[in-house]
Amino acid sequence: MKTKSLRSSRGQVVVEYVLLLVIAVAVAALITRELVKRDPENPGILINKWDQILKTIGEDLPDKSN
Repeated sequence: MKTKSLRSSRGQVVVEYVLLLVIAVAVAALITRELVKRDPENPGILINKWDQILKTIGEDLPDKSN
């Protein structure tokens, strides 16, 4: 009787682990998609900041003194 309970417990642990893994992957995919979204009208946070950095660097003129 005890071995049957132990096997059932192992199966439950595997199922719980797989469910947690699926949830973690789904959350990571959602966060990644929002951070690097390349929609021109609504870019992701990282894409938007990278564009701002490139514009700032592009506006820097070497001859211009402060």
